This record gives sequence, structure tokens and C-alpha cells, in this order.
Amino acid sequence: MGAPPSLWEARISRVDPEKRFSERARISYDATNRRIRIIEEVNILVAREYYDVLFIHNTEPGTEYRLNLKTKECQKRDIVDAWRPFQVPPNSTFLGESYIGTGSIQGAGVQTQLWENVFENEDKYFGVYTAVGCIPIQEEFYSRRTGLVTTTFFDVTGGISDPNVFIPPRECM
Repeated sequence: MGAPPSLWEARISRVDPEKRFSERARISYDATNRRIRIIEEVNILVAREYYDVLFIHNTEPGTEYRLNLKTKECQKRDIVDAWRPFQVPPNSTFLGESYIGTGSIQGAGVQTQLWENVFENEDKYFGVYTAVGCIPIQEEFYSRRTGLVTTTFFDVTGGISDPNVFIPPRECM
């Protein structure tokens, strides 16, 4: 299993059934410099708060900037969780390959690889990546602290379209 590209952008759908939480967002990812930006897509039909969150893990401790897109209030705080890249963790178990769509009609499917891991602290991981390019499609992560969180990736593109995306919002400065 290779590593995914170190720089990419995508749209994500994330679901946490225990907290009755779901979101759709744009994500910018920089593995080399350990930075992630997640900007939630606002749904005006749903009355809830939406956030623009920047995680910078390349300092000790890391820093999270969380901007409320409605109130424009920003919270800056230390990151307590370790950096966890969007890739198959070391010592994961390969579960096999499958197709999303079909493999019997050319161009109508994507071959994927399925992986799982149970960590020493009993956290659990399940991931689906493209067989070619190791592009993330879906990750499920379970811990006693967070519960089960499922993230689905789509519209993935290599590179970063806006190099300023990893600069904290001006409201946070």
C-alpha cells in the first residue's frame, strides 16, 4: 500500500450517529506540514452553527483555530490529539479489494482496498482507499472518547488551489 498524495483537497461528509451530528465540508490537506483546513458548507435550511476550522499540528503543542461562520467569533486552542494523517496506519490489516460501482463495465467503477486496525488503546480504524493512487474514499474511526465517526471523501483533487488556505482567519488574529 502506497501513501496518498501529500497535498490534496476534497469535499467530505462526516457522520457521528451517537452525537446526532453530520456535516458536509470542504477540506484542504497538507501531510508534509501537518495542516488541515475544514470549512463547513452552510445549509440555510438547518438552524445550527457552522465552522471554519484550521488545525496546525507542526508546532508543539498544535493549534486549532475555530471560526463560527455565523457569529464570526473565533476560538484558538491547543490541540490535544496527536496528528493522524489520512492514510492507512502502520501495521493495519489488509481486508481485500472491492469495487465501488462495477468492475465489469469499463469506466463504471473504482477498485478499492479495505484496511482495518485496532490500536493499543483499543481505538479502531477502518479505511477504504483507491487501489491506484491510494486516494481516501471512506474512513471510520472509533474511540471511547469520540464514539464512531465516519468520513466519506469525494471530488478529491491533487494539490492546494489556494496557498493561503492554511493562514488563520483574520478574525482569529
